[in-house]
Amino acid sequence: MKDISDAEDLMATARDALLNELLPALPKDRRYAALMIANAMAIAARERRSGTDAARDEAGRLHHLLTGIGHGARPESGVAEAELPALRRALCAAVRNGRFDADPHRRVLVAHLARTAAVWVAISNPKAL
Repeated sequence: MKDISDAEDLMATARDALLNELLPALPKDRRYAALMIANAMAIAARERRSGTDAARDEAGRLHHLLTGIGHGARPESGVAEAELPALRRALCAAVRNGRFDADPHRRVLVAHLARTAAVWVAISNPKAL
């Protein structure tokens, strides 16, 4: 059993103190900055909680798209998160080269992009969903 808070607990406590103790005492011209800081802290907490899985899942889906695996197959789950930037660049090149211009490839690409956008928006701005 662990008696000390983890980073997520510490961020939540600090954000709560910022919003409930410091923000009311700040002059009006400083409140916007404090709210931006609180928002950034919330995004960082969601990123810590969900970002690794989101990146790994996106990398798996991209690998699946780019290697031409059949449409019924499951995306690769063993793709490393570190591969994500290279996979995104490869997808951009494939789109530029027309690889996804025709169906069914276009539909698969659009589904991937919609899912990826929804996952990352859920981390950065869940109210937008």
